Amino acid sequence: MLDSHGIIFRSYYALRDVLTVRRTGEPVAAVFGYANSLLTVFNDLQPTHVIAAWDASSETFRKQTDERYKANREATPEELVPQFDRVRELLDAFHIPLVERPGYEADDILGTFARQAAAQGIDTIIVTLDNDIVQLVEPHVRVYMYRLYQRDYVMYDEEAVRERFGFEPRQMIDYKALVGDTSDNIPGVKGIGEKGAKALIEEWGSLEAMIEHIDELKPPRAQKALVAGLDEAKLSKELATIVTEVPDLELSLDGALLQDYDRERVLKLFQELEFRSLMNRLPESTRSATTEPVVGLAAAGNYEAVTQPAQLAAMVKAIRKAGRFSIEVIADDAHPIRAADSLVGVALSCEAEHAWYVPFGHRDPAAEEQQQSLLEPVEEPQAATEQLPRAAVLEALRPLLEDPALKRIGHDVKFALLALAGTDGGTWAHSVDFDTQVAAYLLGDLNMTLQKLAFDRLGAETVEPKDFLGTGRKAIPFADASVEDVTRYAASNADYVVRLEAVLAEQLKESNLESVFNDIDLPHIPVLARMEQFGVALDTSVLARLSVDLVERIAQAERESYAAVGHEFKLGSPQELSQVLFEELELPHTRKTKTGYTTDADALGALREAHPVINAVLTWRELTKIKSTYVDSLPLQVNPRTNRVHTIFSQSTAATGRLSSNDPNLQNIPVRTELGQEVRRAFIARDCGEDPILFSIDYSQIELRVLAHVAGDDGLRDAFDRGLDIHAATAANVFHVDLADITPDMRRRAKVFNFGVLYGLTAFGLSQREGVDFDEANAFIDAYFEAYPKVQEWRERTVEETRKRGYAETLTGRRRPIPDLYSGNRNIRQAAERIAINMPIQGTASDIIKIAMNNIDRELIARREGGMLARMVLQVHDELIFELPRAELDDVREVARRLMPSIELAVPLDLDEKLGTSWGDFE
Repeated sequence: MLDSHGIIFRSYYALRDVLTVRRTGEPVAAVFGYANSLLTVFNDLQPTHVIAAWDASSETFRKQTDERYKANREATPEELVPQFDRVRELLDAFHIPLVERPGYEADDILGTFARQAAAQGIDTIIVTLDNDIVQLVEPHVRVYMYRLYQRDYVMYDEEAVRERFGFEPRQMIDYKALVGDTSDNIPGVKGIGEKGAKALIEEWGSLEAMIEHIDELKPPRAQKALVAGLDEAKLSKELATIVTEVPDLELSLDGALLQDYDRERVLKLFQELEFRSLMNRLPESTRSATTEPVVGLAAAGNYEAVTQPAQLAAMVKAIRKAGRFSIEVIADDAHPIRAADSLVGVALSCEAEHAWYVPFGHRDPAAEEQQQSLLEPVEEPQAATEQLPRAAVLEALRPLLEDPALKRIGHDVKFALLALAGTDGGTWAHSVDFDTQVAAYLLGDLNMTLQKLAFDRLGAETVEPKDFLGTGRKAIPFADASVEDVTRYAASNADYVVRLEAVLAEQLKESNLESVFNDIDLPHIPVLARMEQFGVALDTSVLARLSVDLVERIAQAERESYAAVGHEFKLGSPQELSQVLFEELELPHTRKTKTGYTTDADALGALREAHPVINAVLTWRELTKIKSTYVDSLPLQVNPRTNRVHTIFSQSTAATGRLSSNDPNLQNIPVRTELGQEVRRAFIARDCGEDPILFSIDYSQIELRVLAHVAGDDGLRDAFDRGLDIHAATAANVFHVDLADITPDMRRRAKVFNFGVLYGLTAFGLSQREGVDFDEANAFIDAYFEAYPKVQEWRERTVEETRKRGYAETLTGRRRPIPDLYSGNRNIRQAAERIAINMPIQGTASDIIKIAMNNIDRELIARREGGMLARMVLQVHDELIFELPRAELDDVREVARRLMPSIELAVPLDLDEKLGTSWGDFE
C-alpha cells in the first residue's frame, strides 16, 4: 500500500527546482519521484496486490477536532497542484486502484486496509516516508521506509521498531502525545523531549497509565510538565492515532490484484514527461515484476550488415534512388579528425525501419586470442572475416558524400562527415539537409543524445553502447565488439535519424524556428566543419621555451609562498591552504564550505592586502594552470599529419546560441594577461602562400549595441551614433561630469554598469564587486537607469513577456525556454530573470556573427576557385581570425567589413581590426 501524498510531497521538495519537461516547462518533480518509487516497489517488493492511498481534498476530522492541526503548513505550491493529476494518470496506466475517503487522510485508509488484511492472514507492506505509520506494524503488517533517490531503506517489523525507537509499534501514538509532531502541528507536552518521553513509555507503557499514576511520575519536572499539559497530551494522542475502521471502506483483493499494466500508455506518458531514465526499469509485466530491459523499437527495424560487395552496391543504388540518406559513423575516438584513424564502420538509412551497417574496422577476437595463446606478439590486429575492406567502402561512399543532388542528414552529422573526410582535404558535402542534434538543441532540449530524442519523440527503447561495450575498466572498444551488436546499435541510430527528421521538422515549424534552423544553424555546420578540418598552425618551439621558463617561475612562486608563511605546505591542496590561511595566519574567514573555508580565486582576491602569501599563491595558481592546460597539453594535440591543432566547434552547447570550443578549448586562453599572450604567440600563420599572416576582425561592444537597439534608449543610441566611448559616456551620465573630466576609475565603474545590465547585476552584486556599501551601490544603479530609462523599462518588460511566453527570444527568433521563472525558490527565480534579460542580447549577438560567418565562408569558397588561399580558422566569441597571404589582406578585409554587419540595427556595428604573424602579436 502506497502512502501517496507523502511520496508526492517529499518528491516535490527533493527536486522541485531542477526537474521540468524541457520542451514545455511543465514541473514534474513529484511525478518523477512517484514513478521512481513505484518501480522500486515492483522491483524490491514484488507485490501481488497494490493499493494507492490518497488524502481527501475535503477537511478531515482531525482539522475539525483541532483547528491548529497542520495549520503551520503553507498552501500547496501552485506548480505542484497539476502534478497530482499526473500521478493519477500514472496509477491508472498501471491499473492500480486509488482510494480516498472524504474526511480522512491516506494514513487512515492504510490503517483500515492493513487491519482488514491482517485479519485475513494477508501479509501487507506499507510504503511510506513517514515514521508515524510504524504504529500500524504487527505480525502481518510491515512498513517499508526509504529515502528518495538513495536506494537505502528500512523494513520495519515489530523487532525493527523496538530496536529503532525503543518501544512497541502501538506506543508511537503515546510517544507523539508527549513530544508532539512539528510537521503536523501536533503540540505534545511542553517540557518533555524525546529522551524523557521514551523513559516514561518504558516505565508506564501508555499515556493513560501515566495519567492514572501521575503522582508517581519521575523525574518531578516530567510530572509537572504532564500535569500542566494534560489536555494537550490527550489531544495530541487523538490527533496522532491512525483510524483503523474508516466507515464503509472494505478491502477488495480482486480490485487490488496487480494486473498486467498498459505498457504502451506508460511509455507514452514517460515519453511526454521525458522520464527516459526510468525506461529500462519498466518491468515486462507487473505480475512478474522483473525489471530486466526488454527489446523495444530498437530491434523492430530491418537492419542489415553489409559484408559483401553485392550488398554494398545494392545499398548505394537504393540510396541514390531515394535521393537522401542518414549517416552514422562508428569510431573509437570522439574527436572527428582523429576518428578518421579509428573508423570501425558506417551506418546508413534512406527509409524508416530499414538501415544498413557497413563494417570495415572490426577486429577478429578469435584470431587475436589464438595468437595470444601461442605467445606470439600481435603486430597487427586481425580483421574480422565478415567485413569489407575499408578502402572499398570509403570509395563507394565518396560519391554519395560529394553529389550535390543527394540530401544528407544525421545526428551531429558534422562528426560523421569530418571523420570520413579526415585531414587529407577529402571532399564531402558542402551542404547538410538536416541535423537532429541541432534541431533538438534549437527546440530547447537539454539532453540531445539520439537515444533520448528517440525515446522522447518516438517512444523507442534504444540500444546504448554500454549495453554491449560494457562500462568502466572492463569496457571494450567498438572495434572489438561483434558486428551483430554494432549493427543493431548503429543501424538503429541511422534509422531513428530518418524517423526523427519529420517529427523535429514539424516541431520547428510549430515553434516558428524553421528560419533560424534553415537560414542560420544548418548552413553553419559545414562552415564549422571546414574550420575544424583546416585547423590552426602551432609553433611548438614557442611553447617548449615557455614551459622551461614556467618551471622556474612556478618554483619562485612556491619559494615566495613558503617564505611568507615560514614553512612549506601543499599549495595545490585547498584543505591545507585553508588551514594555513585561516587557522595558522588567522586571516579573515571566507565563505564556509563542507570541507572548510573556500580558497577560490574570488575569495583570495578579496584578501590580497591581508597577507603577502595571497599574491604568491594566486601567481602560483595562474602559472600552473597555464602550464598544464595550454603550454604542456597543446603540443600533444597537434595532428602529426597536418602539424596543426584542430579544435571542435559546437553550436549545440551554449543556451544562448554562442559557439563553444573544446578538445582543445581555444576560446578560453587568457587575453588580458601577458602570460595568455605568450601562449597565443604559439598560434601562427603557416602554409598559406607567401608571407602568411593572421588577420583578426571583431565587433566593437556588440552586445551593448544590441541593447541600444532593443531597448530603444535615446541616450545609448546617441552615444553610439556619435562614435563616443560608450563607457566614458555612461560615466559622464552616471557621475554627472563632463567627458573631459572622466577618470580611469569612473570609466572602469561605468563599464561594470554597462555589462552588469546585460547580466542582471544587482545592488548586492555591485557592492560585493566594487567594495562599496549596499546603499551606494543602489544609488549607482538608480543613477544608471535615470540616465538610460528605457533600458530599465525594457528589462522589466522583457522579464514579464518571457514569463508569459515561457521562453526568451532573440531578434532572429531563436528561443530559450526558462521554466525557472515560475520557481518557488526566490534565488532560482531571480537567476532565471537574469537569464531572461541576457539571452536576447547575447543570443542576438551570437546570431549576428554566425550569419556573418556563413556569408563570409560562402564568398571565400567562391573566390577559392579563382585562386584565393585565405581561410577562416578561429572564432572567439565576437572575433573572427583568418589565415591568409599578406597579398590577400585587402580582399579579405573588404569581404569581412561588407558581410559582418549581417543584421541591421538602429546603431552602427563598428569593427576593430588587428593583424600579425602570430595570434599573440596582433597590432
